[in-house]
Amino acid sequence: MKYKILSAIISIVLMILLVGCQQNNTIIKPDIETKTVTENSEGDYITFSLDIPSNWKLYAQNYTSIACFSPDANKTNASENISPYKLRIDNYIIPSLMPIDDKYKQAYKDLFSGKYDGIKDLICDNIEYINIGKVIDSFPDVTFETPESIMDYFNILVDGISTPDVTMPESWNDKKWATDFTFSEYNGKNGKIIAVEYSYVIIDKTYKAINCYRDDDFSVCGAFDDDADLSSGDLALWVADNMEITKHYKIEDNMIKQEGVDY
Repeated sequence: MKYKILSAIISIVLMILLVGCQQNNTIIKPDIETKTVTENSEGDYITFSLDIPSNWKLYAQNYTSIACFSPDANKTNASENISPYKLRIDNYIIPSLMPIDDKYKQAYKDLFSGKYDGIKDLICDNIEYINIGKVIDSFPDVTFETPESIMDYFNILVDGISTPDVTMPESWNDKKWATDFTFSEYNGKNGKIIAVEYSYVIIDKTYKAINCYRDDDFSVCGAFDDDADLSSGDLALWVADNMEITKHYKIEDNMIKQEGVDY
């Protein structure tokens, strides 16, 4: 009798664990009307085909990315780097005007090996850059009249050190720009997806976002807003799963080149 009870307990525990894994690995379509749309990146380097809400719009952003905008998007809320009104869809590893740092390349590799410290640092760095940009945007118009004024402005971009007229807040010295990270792994239709949810700080206000990294070097990123009927954060995982990618490029000499074009 004792062994039967023990066996029953083990069976129940296994069932609970299996259900938990299935729930974590199930990508649920939002309860909305959707449409399948196709959009090329600038220069037609990449063709994206994806399922999005019927009233959202898709636009090319540059040669490796597109963005999907809510009907509630406007010039202010949709221009933010992270916005509940905009899905950012891009290739996170292709070199662009600013080469990707080796530590960031390693962070992406580690992410799909279950090592998350690198991606946490990468996200924190990105949020810090956004905050520095916010401070710079609040400055009076800059005129580069002397070599010194150009260097002052460059120093802010690099590490936020003080200039003769402006000092970054001391509270920024050891600030945690992103916290409360959670990582979920999914077996998507086109490969593995790692969904990273986190809280982030812009100036003094905290928000919540999600970055969905596919193992084919593409990501879909959004943010959450409890006041919005449907935010980009609610869509990110679904779009990352159903998105089909057709590449029309090759990488040569660390540069992206379009296939079939004689350079």
